[in-house]
Amino acid sequence: MQQAIGGNYRIREEDVVFLDNHLLVVNKPAGILVQPDKEGSDSVEDAAKIWLKQKFDKPGNVFATVCHRLDRPVSGLVVIARTSKALARMNAIFQGREIRKVYLAVVDGQPEQWKWLRHWIKKTETTNKVWTYTYPRGDAKQADLCYWHLQGEKEKSMVLVRLFTGRHHQIRAQLGLDKLPILGDLKYGKKSALDSTVCLCSYAMEFAHPVSGETLRIVGEIPEWGSWKGFSAPDKLALEAAFQITEKEAPAQTRK
Repeated sequence: MQQAIGGNYRIREEDVVFLDNHLLVVNKPAGILVQPDKEGSDSVEDAAKIWLKQKFDKPGNVFATVCHRLDRPVSGLVVIARTSKALARMNAIFQGREIRKVYLAVVDGQPEQWKWLRHWIKKTETTNKVWTYTYPRGDAKQADLCYWHLQGEKEKSMVLVRLFTGRHHQIRAQLGLDKLPILGDLKYGKKSALDSTVCLCSYAMEFAHPVSGETLRIVGEIPEWGSWKGFSAPDKLALEAAFQITEKEAPAQTRK
């Protein structure tokens, strides 16, 4: 996976994790937007159009639309629809939470071996941050995740996170509130001299192919820079556990 970069972003062949006539999935480096902004900043969507146009020698415009959000300072898997049919169905999959998403994070501190976190989150538009509560409050939305402590000790650890809801800045805010700040996260985590971006990676996902219906399990790469150095990819058993757990397995106290 490419390191965080600031200009002239292009997708490389080694960044492509999955490709067929309907979908393109790539590893996004930290620091890159998923979709274009008004300032014309580099984005995965624009880079995907250029890559597809060149790879298949396509004349005219190329259809390529990102199907979901991924924060700019976060790295990892991004799903891009290559047809309007695939886009409509992928939008329904993401909105209906018919997808299993697994992340990796490097945090400050010593996590528990396994823990379920349930909070209520409310986004503040003026600051692009969220307020996180330990109890239901007003129009704050319920947010659930669980994590496994994989590697590391004392000052930094790597956790595997299974996300059940897709709230704004959810993983960053919940781990921060649980006294496990993500390294490099200036909004909710802990400043790190080694990290210019957030040590959070969209590592794996599983969903039904939007056309064939076949179950796709897509696994990306662990970053290799900054505080990620020294950590290795999760083993198959850990990843399988993250994909198989369901919300029904939340501890009883979180279901009250």
